Amino acid sequence: MKFSLSTKYLFLIFLISFFLFLPSLSTFYTNDDFFLLKISQANSVKEFLNFFNLTRGPDGLGMYRPLTTQVFYFLARKIFNLNPLGLHVISFFIFFAVIFLVYKFCLLLLNDHKSPFTNHISLLAAFLYATSATHFGHLYFLGAFQELGLALFFLLSVLSFIKFLHKSSTNYLLLSLLFFVLSLLSKETAVVLPLCLFLIYIFFKLTKKSAPLPINRLIASTAPYFLILIFYFYFRFAYYGFATGDSYVWDFSVKRAVNTLGWYGLWSFNLPEMLVDFVGPGFHFNPNLFKYWSSQIIPILTLFLLELFLLSAAVYKFFSSSIRKLEIRNLKLVIFGTSWFLITLLPVLFLPLHKFTFYLTLPLMGVVVFISYSLVTNHKPLAIFSFLAIWLILSVLTLNLTAETNWITKGAQTAKRVHNYFLENAETLEKYKTIAFYDTDEDNDLPWSPTEILKVTLSDQNYFKVFWNNKLSAEYKRFKGDFGRNTWPIESRQFLGY
Repeated sequence: MKFSLSTKYLFLIFLISFFLFLPSLSTFYTNDDFFLLKISQANSVKEFLNFFNLTRGPDGLGMYRPLTTQVFYFLARKIFNLNPLGLHVISFFIFFAVIFLVYKFCLLLLNDHKSPFTNHISLLAAFLYATSATHFGHLYFLGAFQELGLALFFLLSVLSFIKFLHKSSTNYLLLSLLFFVLSLLSKETAVVLPLCLFLIYIFFKLTKKSAPLPINRLIASTAPYFLILIFYFYFRFAYYGFATGDSYVWDFSVKRAVNTLGWYGLWSFNLPEMLVDFVGPGFHFNPNLFKYWSSQIIPILTLFLLELFLLSAAVYKFFSSSIRKLEIRNLKLVIFGTSWFLITLLPVLFLPLHKFTFYLTLPLMGVVVFISYSLVTNHKPLAIFSFLAIWLILSVLTLNLTAETNWITKGAQTAKRVHNYFLENAETLEKYKTIAFYDTDEDNDLPWSPTEILKVTLSDQNYFKVFWNNKLSAEYKRFKGDFGRNTWPIESRQFLGY
């Protein structure tokens, strides 16, 4: 069997991204994982179908994401015997599928499959997307799988709609609607999909890459999407309400929105997420950043500046060439990429306290399309390869720093230590009904309570409900006191790795 050159390059991209994120395969559950495992238990077909109940969700969830939460974690219970490796493998396969769809999206967007120029841009965009450090959360934290599921069905819906625009086949429209529903079952941020469809239609119409539908037929064709949205919004807000939590604070001020947008923009170029905690107004750096992580952060910032310089040179040539030659079509692609980035960020743009790099799954596409087009059209091969090398090295450094400092890996390591400790002491556990985690006097010198960290990491009682079938419960105390006969007191700090 012979494979095309594009297929070989795509396989190489998959291979690079696999080795880049390979350590994620050994990551244990942490935080919300235990709660999601608890609510994903079903012992009958009726209980399984109840995952999709529009009028009543599991207690404490407050969100309707049955496909990428209950169904996903149900597999861990019924197929993988609670081993997280199986879910990580699924995440990788979906991730590879999304990378492939990014490649196909670029081909259809440029609408010239036979042109090597188009293929180079599409492959470059797939490489940049596949090796972005922003995917850390998607692959290390199973609770963020919803982003991968959303991206998969969102892109399938968009690609089907593009085929519908080109071929006017109702089958493609029906397929797009089906994938739209599946994306809504994955995560509520899929509500922006109809806006993306209009954006694509306008782009094709202005660039004359196809013969799009008349506007009246377009409105008729997109009406089902809005009918689905009306139905979805009614049940979503009537029975589930808004997301709640300490970080879910809406702020519609322009200043905060611009700040949030700026951070998502910087993260798109492989800067570490942790910088948001160390950079204040006016780019004032907290000295602790360089005090504790200078050996990692200085190379990262240096490479970022080099990356920015190469891209700025490409963008300058891109704009000057387009304006000089009156190639307004090129500028329209820049506007498209920017608009895509903004539209897909809208659902989280006004949550300044709740911003994470794993929300860039869809917005990142607009960034890589713009970068790829700018580089291929305005740079020599040496400059392109230099940019790719810097991008990849920067991603590796950022991923290493993130794995060292991020709450996801720290929490997973802590939860794994607790789990292994209990497995090794299973006979002792049989004598008790309650585990009492406590702080020692030495812990008073810490700026945080080890016991409180354990409570969050183990999701309070949920770890014990999932792995010990409610035979054990936990108490979290700030000090060691008098415990009952059926209580096993355990010092919390031993599980934190210091």
